Amino acid sequence: MRLSDVQALLDASFQNVREGAPRMYEPEDSRFDKRLSAVWLEYRWYVHERGLAEVFVKWKRVEKEACAQEEVSVLRIHLLGHSATLAERAQRVLDAGMPSPGRLLELFGADGVKRECSVAGTTGITLEHWPHPVPQPLLPEETFQALSAVLVDPHASFEERHEAVDRLCRERSPRVVHTLLAALEVGPSLSALRRLSEWGESGALPHLERALAAVAPDNPADLWALTALQRRLQAWKPETPAHEPAM
Repeated sequence: MRLSDVQALLDASFQNVREGAPRMYEPEDSRFDKRLSAVWLEYRWYVHERGLAEVFVKWKRVEKEACAQEEVSVLRIHLLGHSATLAERAQRVLDAGMPSPGRLLELFGADGVKRECSVAGTTGITLEHWPHPVPQPLLPEETFQALSAVLVDPHASFEERHEAVDRLCRERSPRVVHTLLAALEVGPSLSALRRLSEWGESGALPHLERALAAVAPDNPADLWALTALQRRLQAWKPETPAHEPAM
């Protein structure tokens, strides 16, 4: 599907569903002109009740004027939280293609995410149902304390901090959230910010804003990644509209 067709499909499928944050359409923002990549990107965030649908679109990095006619390679929707409405709207997008076993699904491993795939021409469509929060056994206290110590150690390496976040987040609990936020007081951690944004923890917003302010102008890759996480968290923030959109 061409980009213009994908955008029309998304507009129709999510019609009257509120967008929780401004879209990120990379060709319209000159800050990303020099991002070292072979592709252009677009993100959208649709919200309803206790759910969030994050839409990711990728296509070849052609001249900006040619984007609308370019074939999209990846159309992916992340479903987070609880919303039957968003699940139904996302299913409409998936049904625009023919069922497919998916590309490279074996690379994801057992990460708890349910994935459904279809294909429309050269466009791979993936619908990801991210797992709902469920009660989990706590990590052994010794393990928890050891991992927490790494995250609040200003001398820990990037690799050590990343591994500690990954292991610590096998437990999702208030104490883990508190530890991740404490770690961000010590230093930036993209992996911690990503986890907190997935969980909708708005306490991470000030840390994201501080990280964004520190990004060098010649680092558009980090600027894009952090801005996307910021928009995701902004979309998660509760908001009471004047009226619920008609479905």
